[in-house]
Amino acid sequence: MFGFDSKYAMFDITPVENQFILEYLPAAKGDYVKVYLYGLMRCYHPEEDMNLDRMCHELNMTEDDVRAAYSYWERRRLVCRISDNPPRWQYVNIKQISAGSEPDPDPEYAEFSSELYDAFDRVRRLHGSELNTCFEWHEDLKLPMEVIIMLLNHMISVKGKNFRISEADKVAAQMAAEDVRSVEAAEEFFSRDEQAYKGMKKILTMLGKRYMPSEAQVSLYRKWNREWGFSHEAIESAAMLTAKGDPNTGYLDGILDSLRQEGSLTPEKIRNSTERTDTFREVLKALKKREVSKQGLQLYDRMLELYPQEIILIAAHECGMNGKDAEDTLKLLEAWKEKGLESRKDVEEYVHAFHDQTELIRELRRIWGTDEKRVGKADRSLVSKWEDELGLSRETILAAASYAAEARQPMTYLDHILTDFQGKGITTPEQIRRAHDHKKSTTASPGKQSKVNAQEYEQRDYKDVQEEMIAAQNQRILERLQAEGGKSDA
Repeated sequence: MFGFDSKYAMFDITPVENQFILEYLPAAKGDYVKVYLYGLMRCYHPEEDMNLDRMCHELNMTEDDVRAAYSYWERRRLVCRISDNPPRWQYVNIKQISAGSEPDPDPEYAEFSSELYDAFDRVRRLHGSELNTCFEWHEDLKLPMEVIIMLLNHMISVKGKNFRISEADKVAAQMAAEDVRSVEAAEEFFSRDEQAYKGMKKILTMLGKRYMPSEAQVSLYRKWNREWGFSHEAIESAAMLTAKGDPNTGYLDGILDSLRQEGSLTPEKIRNSTERTDTFREVLKALKKREVSKQGLQLYDRMLELYPQEIILIAAHECGMNGKDAEDTLKLLEAWKEKGLESRKDVEEYVHAFHDQTELIRELRRIWGTDEKRVGKADRSLVSKWEDELGLSRETILAAASYAAEARQPMTYLDHILTDFQGKGITTPEQIRRAHDHKKSTTASPGKQSKVNAQEYEQRDYKDVQEEMIAAQNQRILERLQAEGGKSDA
């Protein structure tokens, strides 16, 4: 005779007791709360065609998930099952429970609670969310009752009777993942788990920790040992590396992960990796860097293919003085190898000559008043020519430098002066000064003291061919650099 519009439920409200929100909702899984609230709404707004299939469809859940949710609320006495086929549940008012008139508990649940009480020698009784968690191991994870009792006994043996159920929950999930559902499988599992517990306890002692391992730490050990394949001895070898960093299990986990990725799973390989890391730290110290990275170690391996540690450290020191990094160090070593430098003596002589050459170029630029920091490949190419091909001393080069001070390209212009003097056999500072004074006297007007300064002399002496010579010399420098492959001047 009376009824609501079919869309009435969409625009109506569903009353939810605050007691449910405060006492029951916090401990329940999100899906369980979703099922409870949906069912509550349908109690206030029933539909004739509502069934379990439709409920699963509208909640985007499986039938097993919905049944598990209602089993949970049955255990909490907020619903009671009144039919199995078809499945039907009746909601219980929370005030009814508070008044002490709630329905009888699920017999299976009550029996389960009693057996757990016995497992604790009847000195600890589980209640509320703790008991529900244990029952979910049976309902959701499909662990048999005898396996659950073994799990609790195991936790009591390693943690005592006041262990946290949340710790046991992680073990239960691990057992379900490994399909441990028989007494025999559980015995083998707990034997291995005890080894993991004792192993982690030893590792914590090595790390300077005096507390018992948590389940999360035991799970870490299981991962290192079972999933990653490290023996206990290998884990101990890796733990020694934490002395150089932060001695905790998280830091150790990162070390083992790096070792796993590079294939260092045995104590011997870990020790070799440790030595490699230590020697790379020496390189980083020379570079004024600190962080040991996977990429840095890969660069270091390539360095070791080129030279021994003593030469690598020389290169790192050179790069460190200029703010360079490990990648620059590798490039410098490659350049040295291409130059044919093999021994430490070869390298040290080359580096010494390199710095002498740098200082000479900077001294020339100070004479000319130009930027001392601009030391390029072309500059080094010319200095190498003057010293190696022309055989001129540095004193000779500096003696002639002032004659090029006013030129637009003093370095190139000095090259023409030195080449000209060397061709005439003028190769010492004294010979250069005498030749300069002689030219001044022969070009001065008769009967008058010459007032032509050195730069004017040089420019007049070369003014007709200066531009042509500079252009030609620039071309020779370019060809020289191309012949050298355009490599780093270090």
